[in-house]
Amino acid sequence: MELYYFPPSSRALGVVALLNELELECVRQPVDLGRGDQRTDRYTALNPNQKIPTLKDGDAVIWESNAILFYLASKRPERGLWPRAMKDQADVMRWLFWQSAHWDAESLGMVAFERASKMVLGLGEADAAFVARGEANFLRFATVLDAHLRGRAWVAGEALTIADFSIGALAPTARNFALPIDRFPEIGRWYAALSARPSWRGALLAKDEAMAAWLAARAAHS
Repeated sequence: MELYYFPPSSRALGVVALLNELELECVRQPVDLGRGDQRTDRYTALNPNQKIPTLKDGDAVIWESNAILFYLASKRPERGLWPRAMKDQADVMRWLFWQSAHWDAESLGMVAFERASKMVLGLGEADAAFVARGEANFLRFATVLDAHLRGRAWVAGEALTIADFSIGALAPTARNFALPIDRFPEIGRWYAALSARPSWRGALLAKDEAMAAWLAARAAHS
């Protein structure tokens, strides 16, 4: 398997952590968004959206991080990160859709795009209106997640699933951009348990080191 990703990116964090968790062998292929690697013909042939991450496994090419999480979890069904029962599968899918539509696109991801991704991609200054909208939506959707986690160890109940890896990937973004995640104690408790796992700690450390190296290289060439 090969994972094409931008190492500093939060959107790849959950995928890298899951690879660690499942101890799956995978060649990691950096795609430098600031340099425009995602727009090359070679990468566009893999992912016509010109976004990251993308997983290649033989003739299978999977893009969208939640689809990649499902694909990886399915390689180790005995680990239970993709549940067996249909009802439980539907619950995990519900939270994967929620992550994509709300946690990412309308709140945390919106703020991160305006304040960080635009800088990486050379798209100019953050739009204050979009930042404000993302911050307001963060409070709305964090309230939903916090209430849901009350009385549950993990997003889907008592078992760790790919829903935790999906939603958790953007959690560090809240603190990085001064969003008030500390107002939500259940999210804090849940994320503390997730980030205590060696698989997650290793992925987060690699992400932070990659960001520091990328910023240093950018400064050296500016």
